[in-house]
Amino acid sequence: MNRARWSQYSLMVARAAFALFIVLGCLTVSWEHGIFAAWPWAEVAVAGHTLPLGAALALPPMIFGAAAAHWALAEPRPRWRWGRWTTTAPVIGFGALTLIRAWPIHDRATWLVTMVSVGLFWAVYGFTVNVVPRRWIVRIMAVVLFVQGTVGIVQFVGQRSVGLTFAGELPLDPTVRGVSVIEAGGRRWLRAYGLTPHPNVLGGYLALCGLVCLGALAAGGPTAAHPRRGWLWPGLIVGSAALFVSFSRSAWLGTGAALLYAALVWRPWRQVDWRAPRTRRGVLIGAMAILALLLIVGLAFGDLLLARFLRLGQTLEANSIQERVRDGQQAWMLIRHLPLRGVGSGYYVPALWAWADATGRSFPAFQPVHNLPLLVTAEMGVGGLFFWLWLLLGPAVTLLRRSSRRQSPLMIFWAAAFVLLFVVNLLDYYLYIPLVWWPSLYLGLLLGGFGGDLDDAL
Repeated sequence: MNRARWSQYSLMVARAAFALFIVLGCLTVSWEHGIFAAWPWAEVAVAGHTLPLGAALALPPMIFGAAAAHWALAEPRPRWRWGRWTTTAPVIGFGALTLIRAWPIHDRATWLVTMVSVGLFWAVYGFTVNVVPRRWIVRIMAVVLFVQGTVGIVQFVGQRSVGLTFAGELPLDPTVRGVSVIEAGGRRWLRAYGLTPHPNVLGGYLALCGLVCLGALAAGGPTAAHPRRGWLWPGLIVGSAALFVSFSRSAWLGTGAALLYAALVWRPWRQVDWRAPRTRRGVLIGAMAILALLLIVGLAFGDLLLARFLRLGQTLEANSIQERVRDGQQAWMLIRHLPLRGVGSGYYVPALWAWADATGRSFPAFQPVHNLPLLVTAEMGVGGLFFWLWLLLGPAVTLLRRSSRRQSPLMIFWAAAFVLLFVVNLLDYYLYIPLVWWPSLYLGLLLGGFGGDLDDAL
């Protein structure tokens, strides 16, 4: 077998292992329990924690080993790509500033999580730019969309956990205090969690994957050589239903803003012959279908929607609003004291405890502020805020500047996904890279696909 064929085999192995690693990572609630801890072959004690090394952790060496084999065997040898500078610069800048502000080390566990998260973010971005075409990213997000959506729907319908404890699914019971529910009709309704730590997290990431898949459908399918796109519809339908039953207002609002952005940039109405009878019939049928769907949803979930949007005086909703106002005030207090350098990456909550001890104030607990611009500024100063806004707004602004030219629907919806993330990050903090690995995977994948040029099949 010649070198070229071995090189292609190595490339396929690298891409397949990478796709499996990302899918498993996006379906894992905790690396201490669940998929990545399954079939452990060793344990590592780090910063006071014992971490089991499961069989799935063999994937990263396989990924880079296969990629290295492809690089060594390919003729001509592939060149390293940095991607568009408008995307690569904030990726490097935000990650570097996060690492710099992780010093001095006040807590080894916090420092370790920050190091791993940034390293994973850079690795996923660089690998995506150089090795993974957009069609593979679409496939990855379609799989995550379908699996997470299915689990979320089953949880909501059954009002309990599915039983996927081996995958790290949380024990969910709407009667237990602390589980996220909606109170309506004298009953506590469990919101869909999927394989995530909270319904808002499920809603945000489902919306992200759904927008990318919707863009692939609008572009004519995931590959030019295989234009059939029916396999994307199950994931999109299931994911949309699960997004609804997550009852995540931030995800709903972000999805609406993203779709509005996509419509204004794409302008699909300009590509339609409105005088054609077929077009008029299609519009009428579509309008009737939408009205029927709204009617069905209103009849089936009207009380839950009213509780979520209008009955803000209920105990659950009132407490949530009061907590967010209080957390915002605490974040501003830290920003006013250290506006340029912040309190350090990952040290927002410890800084609040230090402030409480120094001032003699008593609080039962502190939590990260549900607003990422405030959280980033509090931890890394105005420099961190600058790079963070560049990360999330850069792609959308880039496409807006090119709106006079015809753009691929895939890239329009890809940029719209960043609009979703920007809106969500104003209302929650689960996109923050130093906290956990999930944003490293999703943001690295999304930014790598946008900033790279491996779009040969789309």
